[in-house]
Amino acid sequence: MHFIRVSSNMFMNWLKQLIKQKPIAKQADLLIVADLAVGLLIDFLRRISPSNWYVRAGLWAKTGDYPLGFKLGGMQVGIVRLGNIGSELLNRLQAFGFIISYNSRRKRPSVLFPNCANVYDLAVNSDVLVVCCALTEQTHHIINKDVMAELGKGGMIINVGRGALIDEKEMLQFLVQVEINGVGLDAFENDPNVPKEPLRLDNIVPLPCQNALTHWES
Repeated sequence: MHFIRVSSNMFMNWLKQLIKQKPIAKQADLLIVADLAVGLLIDFLRRISPSNWYVRAGLWAKTGDYPLGFKLGGMQVGIVRLGNIGSELLNRLQAFGFIISYNSRRKRPSVLFPNCANVYDLAVNSDVLVVCCALTEQTHHIINKDVMAELGKGGMIINVGRGALIDEKEMLQFLVQVEINGVGLDAFENDPNVPKEPLRLDNIVPLPCQNALTHWES
């Protein structure tokens, strides 16, 4: 695993230029969350974010090629709950050739893909879990230690729901010990206070909880 160090000045200068480009929109659309989930999935599978900073840090010439990413087609993706966002996500994933299954409280007759009775069973049959359900008492820490263990060393998690859908402490242990391959997160349990430990790892892609916000023209 590569640990990438980029100067704080380099990062802050880049960030300031980005913020100046255009204000963040104040209108939201839950369906575009599916777009972000696909973006995180591609980013992580193809290692776009860490390899970007690998080049920026001047490591390509010094230490050689960055580790290769994964092929999208044929990857098994499990969607945690097939609501509005999950349904939109399913439509998008089909175009990439993913093998799809889902977990929902009831099977959708119009959906031809397999429905797993619970998230544990979904993990058994998935390389990647995409979590896009609402946070309730029933879904709090729906991605727990048992689910992550079943997902295994090659497994990945994308979360575009609330941070508390994942047991964050257990997730950190799995990441540090490389017991799962990595995660892409748009939220943490205690937003905007993000734990420092996962930010030291390059097997996590964190975002600042803006999955339903886009630029828009007035």
